[in-house]
Amino acid sequence: MAHEDRSNMSKNTELNADNCNHEQKTTQQQLADAHSEIAELKLQIAWLECSYE
Repeated sequence: MAHEDRSNMSKNTELNADNCNHEQKTTQQQLADAHSEIAELKLQIAWLECSYE
């Protein structure tokens, strides 16, 4: 019984670690996407400023 409990705890720990890694990758991807969008918006602003000069 104790061995089974330890085995289940080990599996749960591994699943939690996998979920954390997936969430971290998702967060990192969202951050990368946000940086790309910011760069694109900066280019659009620069283009608009040039067109008004």
